[in-house]
Amino acid sequence: MNAVVVVPAKRKDVNGQCTKKDGDCRGVEVRDSRWNDMKASMYLLGNAFRINQQKAPANLPTVKAANAFFKEIDAMEKSVKTKAPKKFDKAAIGHYAAALDILDTYLDLVELPPTDSGWYDQEFDTLVGASARIT
Repeated sequence: MNAVVVVPAKRKDVNGQCTKKDGDCRGVEVRDSRWNDMKASMYLLGNAFRINQQKAPANLPTVKAANAFFKEIDAMEKSVKTKAPKKFDKAAIGHYAAALDILDTYLDLVELPPTDSGWYDQEFDTLVGASARIT
């Protein structure tokens, strides 16, 4: 996935004085993507759909579905990146199809429309609070 959010590096010196033994106080920029946001929000939303506090989050059907989706997407990404590009990579297509099926199961469990409903084809603003996506 391409990084879309970059947090600039901060120097790690104290009052202008580098305190590290190696003398390297340069910081490291943080690169993040919407994929990481999606993974976190799917986990949190799945965890919110619980009946009681007796089950651990990992045992909830919603969280299990989210984790299975992540696993399939990661396998698809690995298949695409490790092999020479092919027009029809059967392994990647299989992982993609499995991920879509799992995503539909997840969406049903969290009471959202399925992927083929047309809701997710619409253009929407990613700014928080700009508009409601599902009305």
